[in-house]
Amino acid sequence: MPSPLPWPTAAPSVAGLDPAGLDRAEADLLAHFPDATSLLVARRGQLVFERYFGIGADEPQDTQSVTKSLVSLLTGMLVERGRLDVDRPVLAYLPHDPAGLGDARWPAVTVRHLLGMTSGLPSELTDPAYDDAWYFSADPLKFTLAQPLLAEPGQVFHYSNAGVHLLGAVLAEVAREPLAALMQRALLTPLGIGTHPWPTDPQGRAWGSGGLFLTPREMLAVGQLALQHGQWQGQPLVPAVWLARSTRPRRPGYLFMEGLLTYGWLWWQPGPDEPAGFYATGYGGQYIAVFPALELVVAMTGRVSGHPNHRRIIPELAAQALQ
Repeated sequence: MPSPLPWPTAAPSVAGLDPAGLDRAEADLLAHFPDATSLLVARRGQLVFERYFGIGADEPQDTQSVTKSLVSLLTGMLVERGRLDVDRPVLAYLPHDPAGLGDARWPAVTVRHLLGMTSGLPSELTDPAYDDAWYFSADPLKFTLAQPLLAEPGQVFHYSNAGVHLLGAVLAEVAREPLAALMQRALLTPLGIGTHPWPTDPQGRAWGSGGLFLTPREMLAVGQLALQHGQWQGQPLVPAVWLARSTRPRRPGYLFMEGLLTYGWLWWQPGPDEPAGFYATGYGGQYIAVFPALELVVAMTGRVSGHPNHRRIIPELAAQALQ
């Protein structure tokens, strides 16, 4: 295994955090969510709290749908370079068989709709059988385009794995390289992140919807990049204007069990009584939380064996730890 991603470290008190508050948050997490495997906190660019529960710091974890937020960052990079237009129809970027379209409204589905989960595709949360049929199909991309839409594009929020996998195919098409190679070259390598597993569909396309493996420190680096408005080591990596657009709440969401009520472009926003910020979140307790006003980033991972509300500890941690 490679060494953990280097991070500047500091004592919590140096960064203005209460060590006792962080310890209480850790104890609460372990008491209520035994499947948690890590909890990391960075403030003002310094790693001030790092705990692992049954895993090593150098062990990449399945980030599940946290991957979607990295796809959002990559989308913004291609938009800035003029390779992609969020208001252009998705079909304009993809070779497709018109006879294979399952709905006459597919030509109206844009990149913006895929980013905001408003394409009209069914939702995995309301129709798990559909999600399984899509995932295990011989060609998930062809399967997606063959589906009838449940609503007019742009009208209704439906959380859709298939839609983000479709977006990943668009990114690969316009960049003229596989999604995994593009992600590594354009985003991960500049962050100092090495190559990790990323499962693929039967056609060899990395799942844009999830499954990219990262270590907890690497997840924290993604959050720090977002906190720094897309700057990394003093250089622009992701456009600041894109981060502002994509992390702004746009639609009501429905991860109600976690108190995540609004959605941007592949990023979630917290509830009204929590510190202002935004989240990347994945099944089983995978989180990157960014609180700009607090200069705070939190990363968590959990065993992908269930989805209890691990996230509850994050706003409590932010509230308790600040001196």
